[in-house]
Amino acid sequence: MEAVLAWLQPLLIQYAQQYPWLFATLLVMASLRVFFKPLMEIFKGVVDLTPSKKDDEFYNKMLESKVYKVIVFLVDWFASIKLPKKDDENAKG
Repeated sequence: MEAVLAWLQPLLIQYAQQYPWLFATLLVMASLRVFFKPLMEIFKGVVDLTPSKKDDEFYNKMLESKVYKVIVFLVDWFASIKLPKKDDENAKG
């Protein structure tokens, strides 16, 4: 593994110097993925674990809202992150 990293490191540094915008874009995409995926999984887990049905209704209403659908589309388009959609929730159960 160290041999691969030793070979790859100069190549990455060279491309990062030539194309800084590409590496900045990849960094933003990775940061959004690290933030949003666990956040939505935790939110869904909390909703599933609580005995109250109010939060279930809120979560379902949020998934059905046009604003959420636009946000999901934009996040998926720009950061390649698949946030849960209403169809995904129906398929799970």
